[in-house]
Amino acid sequence: MRFTRTRKRLAAAAIAAAAMGVIGIGTASSAQAATTAEGSWAFGTGGCNAIENVALGSDYHDYMDIVPTANPGHCLFGVFDRNAWKWLGAAGATPSSNPSPWYYDGPGQSLEACLIDTANNNTWACGPIN
Repeated sequence: MRFTRTRKRLAAAAIAAAAMGVIGIGTASSAQAATTAEGSWAFGTGGCNAIENVALGSDYHDYMDIVPTANPGHCLFGVFDRNAWKWLGAAGATPSSNPSPWYYDGPGQSLEACLIDTANNNTWACGPIN
């Protein structure tokens, strides 16, 4: 079978597309690609740990909160609105070890529960984007 120039181009394009997917060029991360369903996800960094909760409300829309599970005294916790690029709530990210309020996370919203480890160069860790 003769390997034509067109076949070579198609093969090269397929290899390039596969390589881009492997190294992450032009693809969404797993957290961004997947639509988050109801559930709880643990995350953390540097001794700061939290759980992101997503629940379906009676209006059939998602709600999200963050529950700090470990705070050695240098952690900030909150729910971040990626569309508006700001922390939700009057205080924003706080050192409180109490659960946050539940925030509406319906259509058009893009929220994620995040924490900041201030003792580790303000390193962020976040749950999945919903």
